[in-house]
Amino acid sequence: MKIIVDEDGDIIAKTTDDHILIGGHHRLAVAASLNRKLFWRDTGEPVKLDLFFKHHGSSLRHTA
Repeated sequence: MKIIVDEDGDIIAKTTDDHILIGGHHRLAVAASLNRKLFWRDTGEPVKLDLFFKHHGSSLRHTA
C-alpha cells in the first residue's frame, strides 16, 4: 500500500502499489481542486494527479 500526503504530511489518500486508489477519493479530489501539492509518503516524490483523473472513454453516446 502507498500513501499520498500533502505538504503538511497529512494523509490524503491510500493506493495499492500499482496506484489504484482505495481510499481518500473525496480528499484527493478536494486537494486537486485547491491545487495542493501532494507527495508519495515513502519517497517524497510529487504525485501526478493525472494518474487518478484519467478519462477512459465516455459512457455517454451522442445520437442524432
